[in-house]
Amino acid sequence: MKIKEFLLDDQHIDRDSFLWNMIGSMLMAFQSVIMLMILTRVLGLVDAGIFTIAFANANLFLNIGKYGMRNFQVSDVKKQFSFADYKISRIITVIAMLLTSVGYTLYTAYENDYSAEKTQIIIWMCLFKIVDAAEDIYHGYYQQENRLDIASKCLALRMLSTILVFSLGLIFFKNQLIALIISTILTAFLFLIFTKWTIGEFHSPSVKCNKKNVRLLLKLCFPLFAGAFLSFYIGNAPKYAIDATLSDELQACYGFIAMPVFVIGLLNSFIFNPMLYKMTQLWDSGKVKKFVAQTILQSGIVFVITIICIGGAYLLGIPVLSWLYNTDLSPYKTELIILLLGGGFLGFSGLLNAFITIIRCQKWIMWGYVLIAILAFIFSNPIVEMYGMLGASVLYTALMGGLCIIFVLLFIYGILKYKNK
Repeated sequence: MKIKEFLLDDQHIDRDSFLWNMIGSMLMAFQSVIMLMILTRVLGLVDAGIFTIAFANANLFLNIGKYGMRNFQVSDVKKQFSFADYKISRIITVIAMLLTSVGYTLYTAYENDYSAEKTQIIIWMCLFKIVDAAEDIYHGYYQQENRLDIASKCLALRMLSTILVFSLGLIFFKNQLIALIISTILTAFLFLIFTKWTIGEFHSPSVKCNKKNVRLLLKLCFPLFAGAFLSFYIGNAPKYAIDATLSDELQACYGFIAMPVFVIGLLNSFIFNPMLYKMTQLWDSGKVKKFVAQTILQSGIVFVITIICIGGAYLLGIPVLSWLYNTDLSPYKTELIILLLGGGFLGFSGLLNAFITIIRCQKWIMWGYVLIAILAFIFSNPIVEMYGMLGASVLYTALMGGLCIIFVLLFIYGILKYKNK
């Protein structure tokens, strides 16, 4: 079957939407893990450390490009905004992402004395991620039209191809920058050709962009963008502190032992995402006690997953990660356990974030992120400079724990406010 026919096949839309969305999401989640595994074996720890901070920076600025708009776009069932409005707003946010990422990279390159190659790698990684931001607005449109299957197939094929080409580029050229440039050109080409093949499936009437709608759209999505941006900054604050105060080798080692943290987050999302619709129904029907009981149950599941992961990491974590990344990580067993505790806080905060949104107290979430982000900005560098890798691990867990405390208080406030009504 030709690729275009495969992408547009509508024989099993529901099944393909679930299957390919899972495949695409897994490839997206483990993209850096796979690329880092190959990179460490081919080029070593210094290049792995550069990749780690470049990937963290690119994903931070990706939040500017995406602007938290995907869920808003998909849930716009009444078509308050046209696709033209969404597309123009995305052009604006992508330009902002490009200018901010390049400006920040040049500034940090001067402040932290980056080499020319490291600076170029970080900039090219941001260009690599700009494609994700551009593609996301089209895939949101497809999902809005009940064709998540097309979006998921495009994402999965693009992710798989770029991971493969980046890995082969490293093996053949032994140069991270060259491999990244080739991968960026490929991923941009695949986005353009897949979009050209699939956009014609949606025969919407030609609608011009409404400038007032674009301004309103950017205004409405700003709290979503701010929350996502600050959340990502908080989660990666230790990496930025390591980049400023420690070495690229230690940056790589931190990236290795932090990998299981995101596995906990992924497992938690697989479990509680299917519950969101049920939880929404409970709240909307006024069944507050059942809603709270389900919240406690889901929190218990997060706790159990975290304990299992910590137990597994205590027994097997260091040997497995050392083998995966071809690096002796035995000095960092304590740091791994602390980070996994932070991973549990990450999963719990994500759960509470979703439930606080259901009870419509989401406007307060952003201020929780603002407070923790300020603390991260003030204390990250001094703590990591003083205590090294242990300090980075404790810092991450403390920041995630602080978010959880704030979200628990917000959740209790929302429940009490409803009951008082």
